[in-house]
Amino acid sequence: MKKITCLVAILIIIGAYGSGAYAKNDSNEFLKVDALTSYDMVIIAPNSFSNALQPLIQHKNDHDVSCFLQTTETIYSEHNGRDDAESIKLFIKDAIETYGVQYVLLAGGHKGQFFKWYVPVRIVHLADGARYTEYVSDFYYADVYRNNGSEFEDWNSNGDNVIAEWGKDTFDLIPDVYVGRLPCRNVGEVETIVDKIIGYENTASGQSWFNNFIVAGGDTAPNAGDPFPYEGEVLCEKAVEYMGDFKVTKLYTSDSSLTDQSDFLNEFNQGCGFALYSGRAGPSSLLTFDAYGAPITPLHSKYLDQLTNTDSYPVFIINGCLSGKFDVTILNFIKLILNQPNIQASDVAWDCIGWDMVKQENGGAIASIAPTSQCWVGLGDTDNDHIPDMIEIASGFLSLEFLRVYADENIDILGEVHSKAIENYVHVFPVHSSKVDCKTVQEYGLLGDPSLKIGGY
Repeated sequence: MKKITCLVAILIIIGAYGSGAYAKNDSNEFLKVDALTSYDMVIIAPNSFSNALQPLIQHKNDHDVSCFLQTTETIYSEHNGRDDAESIKLFIKDAIETYGVQYVLLAGGHKGQFFKWYVPVRIVHLADGARYTEYVSDFYYADVYRNNGSEFEDWNSNGDNVIAEWGKDTFDLIPDVYVGRLPCRNVGEVETIVDKIIGYENTASGQSWFNNFIVAGGDTAPNAGDPFPYEGEVLCEKAVEYMGDFKVTKLYTSDSSLTDQSDFLNEFNQGCGFALYSGRAGPSSLLTFDAYGAPITPLHSKYLDQLTNTDSYPVFIINGCLSGKFDVTILNFIKLILNQPNIQASDVAWDCIGWDMVKQENGGAIASIAPTSQCWVGLGDTDNDHIPDMIEIASGFLSLEFLRVYADENIDILGEVHSKAIENYVHVFPVHSSKVDCKTVQEYGLLGDPSLKIGGY
């Protein structure tokens, strides 16, 4: 892998230095970022998060990842997009072209439980027959160019200023930069995840726990799917094939190794490098079924305080609807009462389980890859090729592809694994003509640091 060059830059918005991006030189003096030649990563965050992010910037510098922080306030003052999200995307374009930036970390989610955003989101409008006709997509920020890089990709090809409408707008859907988000709602969450990333990258290398791989699943769709009725387990078995060098723990409903969340919590607390769940889910919990069609909850957000796998955090891939829906808020009960569209009772939640796992202070995951909306899976063997449709199409294929890229293509930077899997999906499936395939790549976001060195340094 190409060695990442080392510089550090820090955005300072205080009296003597004015607004803009800055870096310290060896004499501890401040220099304008534009006096330097190249950077690997930019962190985009509100000014109120700047101090909490400084240890992460220094840590990246110490590990040859040149990084600067740009605040949303400065971006909005210098880039005139049609809305805040486009202003940020225009800045990302400039950062690529000016500094050669490869990684973009969006550090900010909802402002507490309110509806306003520290770092805004792009809402996609796509009705695929599921409950939601709109969903969040951070892939918008990664898909910077269209027409082979000759034009800015605004996801508004028809020019009507209603962005990301299926059937009206076209999408390039080839990622141009590696994007991840830490949807922190307050400074405390920033401090927690910064400490976790630093600790992980500094200590994970060579640790025996990293070689553990947990897979969990059961019967995703009871009374369907023959001749492969345990869809979640089928996907897990394929994942085990890819991750052949790892010590595998299987949590399956078919053999009663997965009967409730105590099974999941106990294994997770042993530590692992990767974990995969395949089944149903909602913003707050995971759900599957046993051999008798009885529901089983492998994990619920309200029990995450029982996770104690301190400093042995996995990358957690969740093949389950809405598990990465970080736009939920407890105040959605207002929208629910008003019967507003695209709001369900499950959206009344403090946070989504994908992010809840990452923001746990002394346990959980180092990052999650999970869908922001309802996702599609294959059942049975409709093409009669004796291969489960579960692993051949839609979210099942993509969930596996994240692991295959890591295992087979020797890529160990998290954002590159995430982005390469999505790009591979785009080359295989008709994402420009199929709602399901387009949605699959748009909704599977990375809740984590895109420059993360998997397994540490």
